[in-house]
Amino acid sequence: MQAPSPSRRFSQRQQDLLALLLIFLVAGLFRFWQLDRFPPGLFGDEAVNGLDAIDALAGRAQVFYPANFGREGLHMSLLALSIHFLGPTALALRVPSAVAGVLTVLATYWLGRELFARTWLRGTLVPLLAALLLATSYWHVHFSRFGIRGVFTPLMAALAFAAFWRGANLAADLVAAGRSTLRSGPCWAWFVVAGLFTGLGAHFYTASRLIPIFLGAFLLVQALYVLLIGRRSQSLAASTHPSLVTRALGPVVGLYAVAALVFAPLGLYFLRTPGSLTQRASAVSLTNPDIAGGDPLGRLLQAASANLLQFVWPGAGDLARFYNLPGRPVFDPLTALLLLAGLALCLWALRRGSSPHLFLILWFPAMLAPTFLAVDRFPTLPRALGVIPGIYFFPALALGAAARWIAARPARRRWGMALASAAVVAVVALNGYLSWHDYFGRWAPDTATVDAFEGDIAAAASWAAANPDRQIFLSADIYRHPSWVYLHQHAPLSEIFTYTDPQVSFFDGRSTLPFTPDRETTYLFTANAGPAPLLSQFSGFANAQDDGATDWSGLTVYPLPAGAIDTGQFLPADIAFASGPRLLGYRFAPADDGSLTLLLWWQMDVPQPGRSGGLQVQAGWLPPDGGPQLAQVSGELAYRPTEWVADSQALSWLAMPQIAEMPSGTRLAVRLVDQATGQPFAAPGSSNDGWLSLPLP
Repeated sequence: MQAPSPSRRFSQRQQDLLALLLIFLVAGLFRFWQLDRFPPGLFGDEAVNGLDAIDALAGRAQVFYPANFGREGLHMSLLALSIHFLGPTALALRVPSAVAGVLTVLATYWLGRELFARTWLRGTLVPLLAALLLATSYWHVHFSRFGIRGVFTPLMAALAFAAFWRGANLAADLVAAGRSTLRSGPCWAWFVVAGLFTGLGAHFYTASRLIPIFLGAFLLVQALYVLLIGRRSQSLAASTHPSLVTRALGPVVGLYAVAALVFAPLGLYFLRTPGSLTQRASAVSLTNPDIAGGDPLGRLLQAASANLLQFVWPGAGDLARFYNLPGRPVFDPLTALLLLAGLALCLWALRRGSSPHLFLILWFPAMLAPTFLAVDRFPTLPRALGVIPGIYFFPALALGAAARWIAARPARRRWGMALASAAVVAVVALNGYLSWHDYFGRWAPDTATVDAFEGDIAAAASWAAANPDRQIFLSADIYRHPSWVYLHQHAPLSEIFTYTDPQVSFFDGRSTLPFTPDRETTYLFTANAGPAPLLSQFSGFANAQDDGATDWSGLTVYPLPAGAIDTGQFLPADIAFASGPRLLGYRFAPADDGSLTLLLWWQMDVPQPGRSGGLQVQAGWLPPDGGPQLAQVSGELAYRPTEWVADSQALSWLAMPQIAEMPSGTRLAVRLVDQATGQPFAAPGSSNDGWLSLPLP
């Protein structure tokens, strides 16, 4: 083959530079536009990663973080670097993902140039189209703006595969020239780079472990494929290169050796901690009978069909709002048709012995396997991220073929080129418009998205930062919510239950209300743990005004004046529980449906650091003859000893069970249980099992 002239090489270099500039601008716009605002709030999984990153900043970096079903450590190190420069903010957790997203789009162009370098598709068009479709993909944009580690899988895959095909192309040139690949430094270098990214991928996300498995499977299938083609047709065999394994066995072995060396620290961790390798997978896979049920094959088929349909069928997309605009398929109808047409073109190209097309066809099912085997929920987009960016070459191939066909139709070539260019621009622009509209116009500002991404917690952290001198009682559905701890307290995950903050006390307003009787109490009620309707019975609380001052939905701020909680109607008790609070009184509050709510009035002692376990209140009806309880209920006294403010008090409540015919002389029984140990607290007058008998009014 005659080498292109210097002017031709320069022209191709210019095309590449212009293509990369265009890709960079489009990808950067979609991923960095208002990244500090959208997604709103801070999702809990992002926050947990941030808390691990704070641990890494403190010198406690790990190769694998076992909390939250286990997470690979390299992502946390990148987050730590980002936090170092940007501070503990939501933006700091999302910048690495956005950068990875842009790099993935650029790497997709490189992969396309290498993948088709030895085919009739060599050139800029198909790689550019694949990169632009990925740059404007709602799916990839969504995860590129999300501070979780899954988005690094397509980046590592694109880089590893691009380097692999670069090395394979050099090996093909060497074989064609009659030279050995064993003595070629550049050929070896690219296979080593491919091994580096293959090994690094495993340090980011579980699905990346499939990259070397898929690559090995492809090499095996490609070798068998070349052998089959040679037997069927001597003419095709003559035009088909030897198998990649035959062509570059030594460099391929070097690729896997480098990948194994890079993976080794994580591999050693898995060897030393049995079970950690499959901890998450075993919880959600078909091997778990609680997930698969009695029909694992049926469950597998359901998951497979749902995860395939989510790519093309309207309304069949992932329903989880934190991962998708609920129900939105990956591809809009036009791009979905191009996807199917591109897949058909790849299958047709196999008749010509095309290894790159075989590579793309195998990539999709191989990297989609986790979605078939993990059946706790489906469809699911995060587990399918491994098919990016390969799947975007299918519509790019079809669109490129259509553009070439259009360009060749008119008698005057310039009109054909103009029409073809317009068609290409229209498809890419439509894909970009729909993605932009669905993300920034529909998904991001929706109040349901704000709720899914803990917008109320983020608003509470903003309010607390603006009011640093206020004693705050924060009502949240998760004790020491990681989003709050990351944004406000900046404590590492290793200290999430041991740190102390005298300015903030957690509680759960659905079952408990702490208050400071001698001074104003400031409450921050989040959306999922708002004030219970029961509290409106207390005039002081009913008259409390929303202190507001936030532009986030879901957060309510109440300042409660001193003495606003009237406890005059409570029956006195004055019972001190060992190592616990003192029960000052109790009363019943009738509900609209005729049921009874038991209200208990507690006095707290000084805070008790280290006692982050909850306290459980149990109550029941005792028959007059002292026999077994007639009924029993339990609920948390959701104001834990670690959170107590000295001399604060609290109300807790339980919905008492109804007894159709309650015997005369029935008594109320109450006890307090330590949730950490399951043991009841002793109290004067209580039985051996901790029960106290209280008279009914």
